[in-house]
Amino acid sequence: MPTDAYLQIRTALDTTTEVTGGDARTGIGAVFIQKEIDRMIREVLNKSTDFRQLVPRKTIRQLAYIWNLETSMGSTAKTAFYNDGGTGTPQPSEFLQLFAPAKALRSDYEVTGLTIAASSSYWNALEREARSALQSLALTEEQAMILGDDGTASTSRLTLNAQVGVTSAYSGLKQLLDSAVALADGDTGGFANASASFGTTRSSDTTAKGFALNVKCVCTADDAQNPLSINNLNAAITISNIEGGKNANRIYLVSERRMDAITDLLQPQGRYVVGAQSVELDGGQRVLTWRGHKIVSSRLMALFGPGTGNGSAISRTDTDVGALFLDMDNISFYNVAGVDARHVPIMGADASQRSDVEGGYFKTYGIFVVEKFNTQVVIYNLTTP
Repeated sequence: MPTDAYLQIRTALDTTTEVTGGDARTGIGAVFIQKEIDRMIREVLNKSTDFRQLVPRKTIRQLAYIWNLETSMGSTAKTAFYNDGGTGTPQPSEFLQLFAPAKALRSDYEVTGLTIAASSSYWNALEREARSALQSLALTEEQAMILGDDGTASTSRLTLNAQVGVTSAYSGLKQLLDSAVALADGDTGGFANASASFGTTRSSDTTAKGFALNVKCVCTADDAQNPLSINNLNAAITISNIEGGKNANRIYLVSERRMDAITDLLQPQGRYVVGAQSVELDGGQRVLTWRGHKIVSSRLMALFGPGTGNGSAISRTDTDVGALFLDMDNISFYNVAGVDARHVPIMGADASQRSDVEGGYFKTYGIFVVEKFNTQVVIYNLTTP
């Protein structure tokens, strides 16, 4: 955190609270010491997760994010060649109004006075406990973004809570990236699931507004699982291009083991095939790219699914049989009034609080949103890597 911003925070603190619990040095108090924890927020969040920091974070000042998804430019074309002096009827666009209520997420920590005193010569127990709480906040948020509110028990040891998703969380990519279009091979089918998203039900009827809620799919074969191929990666780009996502910021999102398979596919014997290369992200991390699109791995994608083995019904098992090609320009996280990983210290300065502990919590008010669906692509029915 820049020094001037840090001093602004310090100046904004209540001076009476700041002195309580401090030491003999002038102006050095408990709250000032506690604020040191704020400095590690950016570092911890960026190093704990893979997908979360790639999602644009924006601010709203209401309890729900509300937006309009354009579904049609009108019953006839807005633009046409016309005869000299000709008249016509204006054609307003048609929209779906979608909404997503914000959720509150909090991560607590506390350390006993005995632990702080006993470890002070070699270990900052308070900072370590706060860092652990912040890492948990980031990992839980990424889990919710990818796997949503799926409360199914999991023994994979990939999550912090022994569940696939996070109970009572917002919907994640696993729930949002769906389609009411019937199953089919190639890139013409969907998941045959007319579920609701952000208050509107999907429809497979291309004349219905709900069709705009359908993602695009690349199916290796509707009745058998197959290894991921370069053709699958290309098909995802092509179908997203056709739907208008050609100039968007797009990424592949896959599991860690799928990333190993992709590396072998695009870099056999240590040499890149034509179209593959590596690039460096902010912070120094290098990632593989295909045709200019980054390939990002997250361990949580191993629980994403979906697949089908009979050509007639989708299996929603929590397995590593899918990959995503995401239009990140239309995926966002909206925090409420700037409350985003905000640190709230609890010092026990009140005389009525007799517990010999120090701690606090981090909190985020917000909602994860996919604002446009038809430029998002799910590659499914893949062989488990």
